[in-house]
Amino acid sequence: MPPLRLAIVGVRHQHIFALLKEAQSLRKDIQVVAICEENTKTRLAYQQSGKLTITHSSMDAMLATTPCDIIGIGDYYGRRGALAIQALRAGRHVLADKPLCTSLAECDKIQELSRKTRLKVGCMFGLRWLGPVRLLRKKIQDGAIGQVRTINITGQHPLMAKTRPGWYFEPGKHGGTINDIGVHAIEAVQWLTGGSVVEVTGARVWNGKASATPWFKDCAQFMLRLANNVGVIGDVSYLSPDALELGKARNWRIIVHGDDGVLECNSNEPSLTIATSKDKKPRALKCPENQDTPFLRDFLQEIRGEEVPFQLTTPYVLRTTRTALQIQQAADQNKSFPFLIK
Repeated sequence: MPPLRLAIVGVRHQHIFALLKEAQSLRKDIQVVAICEENTKTRLAYQQSGKLTITHSSMDAMLATTPCDIIGIGDYYGRRGALAIQALRAGRHVLADKPLCTSLAECDKIQELSRKTRLKVGCMFGLRWLGPVRLLRKKIQDGAIGQVRTINITGQHPLMAKTRPGWYFEPGKHGGTINDIGVHAIEAVQWLTGGSVVEVTGARVWNGKASATPWFKDCAQFMLRLANNVGVIGDVSYLSPDALELGKARNWRIIVHGDDGVLECNSNEPSLTIATSKDKKPRALKCPENQDTPFLRDFLQEIRGEEVPFQLTTPYVLRTTRTALQIQQAADQNKSFPFLIK
């Protein structure tokens, strides 16, 4: 089977380079045929630096002139939904950095087009490939702490207002902190427990540290109920100290309490802590190594109809995206709680 052809649209977020890197390692299965950047300033910066070859300045022109099978999306958040819809209408599969889109109307249209065309839609969710999180799931699934009752999850990120791309802080381009960071937590708690989110018990977003841009709500918290009656409390604010490098900050901390014990993991620690009803003191369990995030490999397997463990499928990606958008909307609009997920 000849390799499928990947075209990238938008390089205004660094996450897209993880997809390009993986494509380079899967050359027998995938070929990068085009990179499009519609923003003039960004395009010229890459062209002048020589770090990346931009082949097109218009997605319309790229689709008209370059045969491709998959569109990878890395533009600013508020642009992604429209790009995904355009790609699906043009008969291409879609693999996007998260978030996939920033409105429920866009999510509805993406889902409708995917069902109608049977094209696949993927998203770059990465928590499940971290060693501590994978061990946490195994212990939960093995029943190490009995029936899970509550989860506390925090995903604090540094704001880095002076170094992040400027579009983060422009009205209409970000789409919300819950939809940006919180979507990872929403994906993780569902994957860890097997229970989908069915209720937003409470949610709040507000402007805190980012006082220079009062429309940017950098603080975000939520309380959820899963279908298996697990209660979740999350904090996904941009309050981690800027001086800590993103990859070395204590970005993700997850505490899971069950009837027979407690599990705690940190995304950057080599061990997971467990204390059961039989333990006199907590024990440390060595975590497996982090795995490279195989977004593209997983996506190609779904396109080929192959089922593999831990696979991110189109229905799961769309359901998780919709859930995050509904929680974001509930917080933005200060809806009456509890709010049921539809």
